[in-house]
This record gives sequence, C-alpha cells and structure tokens, in this order.
Amino acid sequence: MTDYEKSVEYTDSAKIDVLKQALIDNRYTDVIDTLRPNSKISINPSQKGFIDIYLQYPNDFLDSLREAIYHVKSHKDGNLELIRSSFEAVKINLIGELLMNMHDINTKHENTTVTFECQVLATDSPKSYIKEAKFDCPLCGNEYDEKCTIDRTIIVPVCSNPSCKKAKTLIRTSEMITDDIQTILMQEPMDKSKKSSPVIFTGKLVGKLVRTSYVGQKKLITGLFRTAVDFKKNEHEVFIDIMSVQDMDENKPTLPDESEIKQLKSDSKQDGFIDKIIGSFAPAIFGYNDIKLSILLQLAGGVKTQKRGDINLFLIGDPSMAKSELLKFASKLVTKSIYTSGRGSSAAGLTIGIVKMSDGRSIAQAGVLPMCDGGLACIDEFDKMGEDDRSAMHEAMEQQTVSIAKAGIAMTLPSRTSVLAAANPKWGMYDSDNSLRDNINIPAPLLSRFDLIWLIQDKVSMTSDRMKANHILNSFEMSMDGDCYLKQDDLSKYLNYAKSFKPKLTEDAKKSLLDIYERMRKVSSKSDIPIGTRQLEAIVRLSMAYAKLHFKEEVDVSDINIIKLLLEKQYESFGSSISQGGVQTQIFVDGKSVKEHDILTVWNSCKNVEGNVRLGEFEKALINSGMSKEKAESTISKWETQVLKLNSDGTHTRM
Repeated sequence: MTDYEKSVEYTDSAKIDVLKQALIDNRYTDVIDTLRPNSKISINPSQKGFIDIYLQYPNDFLDSLREAIYHVKSHKDGNLELIRSSFEAVKINLIGELLMNMHDINTKHENTTVTFECQVLATDSPKSYIKEAKFDCPLCGNEYDEKCTIDRTIIVPVCSNPSCKKAKTLIRTSEMITDDIQTILMQEPMDKSKKSSPVIFTGKLVGKLVRTSYVGQKKLITGLFRTAVDFKKNEHEVFIDIMSVQDMDENKPTLPDESEIKQLKSDSKQDGFIDKIIGSFAPAIFGYNDIKLSILLQLAGGVKTQKRGDINLFLIGDPSMAKSELLKFASKLVTKSIYTSGRGSSAAGLTIGIVKMSDGRSIAQAGVLPMCDGGLACIDEFDKMGEDDRSAMHEAMEQQTVSIAKAGIAMTLPSRTSVLAAANPKWGMYDSDNSLRDNINIPAPLLSRFDLIWLIQDKVSMTSDRMKANHILNSFEMSMDGDCYLKQDDLSKYLNYAKSFKPKLTEDAKKSLLDIYERMRKVSSKSDIPIGTRQLEAIVRLSMAYAKLHFKEEVDVSDINIIKLLLEKQYESFGSSISQGGVQTQIFVDGKSVKEHDILTVWNSCKNVEGNVRLGEFEKALINSGMSKEKAESTISKWETQVLKLNSDGTHTRM
C-alpha cells in the first residue's frame, strides 16, 4: 500500500488550508497579489504540499487549488466572495521546474510530476468513470460512501454488520457522480529523439482536459508518472496521469523582424532577387536551380479556396543525384515536417493505423500525412513502396483527408500536407526509350496528383562535371552557406512570412490562364489522353506561390509567364516540350512518351492474325519509319529483355 493510500482523510476546508500553506511556503504570494481577472498562474505541482493533496485527491485538486489561491489573495485584497466571483476564470498552468525529454523519464520518476514536450500520436474515444458513489447493503440497509482511488478504480464495499456476513453492497446508480476520461498516445518529437525510434507514452486525460488534445498537435504536458503492475507477467505498465495540457504555439512560426521585413520587401523589387533566394536553398548542392525554385514554391504554397492550396512535387532521377539531400534540406525549413523512406513505409504508417492497447481495446493511430497536417511530408524512395501502400495516398494528396473504417473504428483526419517525393528508376538508370511509368512503375492516377514532376539524369558533360567537382571539393574546406543571401534560419523566416500572403488573380491573369487551358485542351483533343482541370489548378497554385515569394497581393501575367517557363523546363527534362500551342502531357497522365507511342504504332502494324510479331519485320518497319539501323537494333534489344516474350514459333508477344 502506498503512502497516499494510508493518509488521513481531509475535509474540503482542510485541503484548502494545506494548499494555501503550500502557496505561501513556495513563495507564490507575490505572483498571486498581481493577479487580475482572466490571468494565468504557473504552479509546480511537485512541490511539497501540492503533491500530497494531488496524490490523495486528484479529481478535486485543481478546484481546491483555485480556492486556496482566492484565500491567499483575500488576505491582501479583502472580500473573499468578491474575489471568488471576479476571479472565476483564473487559469492554472501546472508545470514542473525542469522541462524533460521523454527519453530521460524512467521508473525512478514514479509518483513524481514530469513536464515534457510531445506530439499526440493517437486518441481513444472519451469514456466515463465513477468518482463517487453510494452503496447500500441489500440485507440491513446500511449506507456506504466511496470515492475512487488515484487509479480511478472504485472498490465495492462489503457490509460491516456482522449479521450480514460481509454481504456485497449495491450501488445507487441514480446518485453516483461520474466524470470523463480519455486515453491518448504521446510521441517524443523527432528532433528531440536520441534514437531512431522515439519514446511513446500512454496518457490519461480527465475531466475538463478531455477532448483538448487531437492527433498531430504538439503539446506541453505536465503529469504524474505512474505504473500499473501486471502480476501475471511481473511487468509494470507505465503511463502519465496528465495534470495540465498546454499548446506549443506550433501555428505561430518564427517570422523576420520589422527591419528584416523592410529589407526583404526592398530587395524583392530588385532584379535577381529570386536567384538569391534559390542560391540560399541547399547551397551545398550544385545547380538544380529550377528544381530548387519548385521546392521553394512548394514551401510557400498556394492559396486554399474550395481547392487545395498545397503543392505536391516529385523528383525522379538516377542514383547519387542529391535527391535525398534536397528532401532533407526542405524538411529542415518547415517546423511541422517528417522525413521518411518509402522502403519502410506502409499504408497505415502514412495514413491511419490501428493499435491494440494493453487492455485489448483498439485505437486509431495517425500516420505521417496527418501528423504533418499544415506542414511537409518528405518521402524518399517513393518507388520502393507497395502498390496498395501508394494507393492509400490518393485521398490524402487531393482531398487532403485520410479515412479509415476498420476494427469498429470509423474516422477521418485532416491531411493538409504538401508531399515532396523522390524515386529512383527501377533499372538503376533512367531509360529514355521507355515510358515514365515503366521506369518507376507508379500508376497514372497517383502521378496526376503531383503538380510538378522533375527528371534528373546523370548526363556526362565535361564542363558541368568539372564545375560540380570543384563545388564538392570546396565544400570540404569552407561552409557552403557563407556567401548565401539568407542563412537557413533566415530562409525559414522568409518562407514563413511569404506564406502569410494570400494573392488574388487579376483579370488579366485569369485571361492568360484561360488561354493556356484552351491550348492544352486542343492538344488533348488530338490524343487519346485528356488534359483536365487538375493541370490548370496546378498552374494556378504555382503562380500564387511565385507571387508570395515576392510579397505580392495579386497574381499578374508576369507570374504566370514564369510558371509557363518552369513548366517548359520540366517537360524538357523528359525530352518533351510545349508545342503546337499546348503542353504534351502524355508522360504525366498515362505514362507514355510520344516516342514510345510511335514505336508502339509500328509494333501494332507488324502483328499477325495471332497478335504476334517477328523481330526481323519489326526492325525493317522501324527503319522505314525513319529510325536508324543502330537505334532500331538497340530498341529491339531492350524490348527483348524487358517487355517481350518468345513464342514457340519464333514470334514475340509484348507483355
């Protein structure tokens, strides 16, 4: 039996007297004297006097402490009733002396208060428990009053009348006093974790604290570190009996000061401003200015209306092209961001999973995308994810929600998250003779949810290779951000400030966008693949983001022209272009390049009645279509190893 269970019973007035004396002994009187209505006061509950009452009366602790504060203040300000009525809204923050890391909390802190930062990982449905109840003996009618213990269990008393032979009493359900209780899972913030696997604690919210914590929120928690013994396993289940919950103000990002804002606005009107900003992004990585600009546009974001404002970006490229470094640098600029690898990610890990608690209950646990709500999710090795796992992202990337209906749990969580993904071609190096979809094996519906897709190839160029090598060698001798326009922290502040703008489309801008869309549709009508409004929405988001980078209140034609140029360079990375008044988007929508489409047309023209082709005839047809003999032989050789199956009669079938 613990000390608090052996303690004497306190009356309500006695509890107030103990807490009043604790306030005086711990020197809170000066703070209380300065209190005004709607004020806040922070108290360390682990101090002597406070913890004693809390351990014995956790359910009444805050009410008793508030009353004790009124008594202390009345000694100087007079009328207790007046103080009680006027200071009814005084808020009490319970917080320890030291802010601890979750990985430093262990069994030596049992029955002591701990204060730590965390991120809410999962929440259970609120339930109720019995605080107080009356019990009656069914034989003699004796009455018994019982209160729940600190473990929030209530013991059914037995009758003390000898003639009743310890008969079990019956509860008066009509007179019992109940309160709300909720279980949450709290995860250590990734930036504070010493190990790859962050610490997770179970927490108990009671009373007014129920429904104050939601999945993905960052909180400052103060609570009692408790253990519950499982005697069958001889194991102690640890949990936090939460006493206080405070928001971490994660939605208030660090902004530049007035002088910095004035300087940035002045510089934004000068030529070369965006080039300076691009140069400040991942300065250790040589080149990639167009891709860096695209990521900056993503971090600035569009303007959310009825459509999503978040921008999704996809990088595809050969190995060792710094894709991962670009993702990691981007994640460091956003407060609410997670970097993960597709190799170890599942659908549940990205969206919503089901977790079994120790008592057998199932609760929903948020994945990466809802945890990054309002931030950035960086997913490396996107191609290594399973097909079912990738398909789970469709809803999150377009509707910006994640839903689950499993194990008796049906819920939807917000996922207003920008996705920055990177992938390697499945053959090691990108094969330009094959389609985008064949190179990365990602379905068209998922590809269409990315606003920009960039191909990064390792092409041999003596000039660029020498410049890149010199850049790498210099990075070993000096800091690469030494000459940057903005250091990393300043770049983060700049982007946070740019995000606050909500530019609107001008009439001229709308006309320009309409013209672009009409030309895109004309091209679409000439192909089997339609170009829909999703491509138009992407251009609008990118144009708004570019206006934000210049602190504009309106999106004008100049912003749209820059995005058109960026789109042109994007298509050029795939060997396509904006032509005939519109964008050739086959590689984005159906995964087929124009080149492959032509080769398939030749293949289909060579089919016999069984639908098979002889390679000799296929080679002649390719040459007749204008392809060189060497290129035709190379194409056939790749097809033989990748997409063709040899039949018994010497013909081939395309798989």
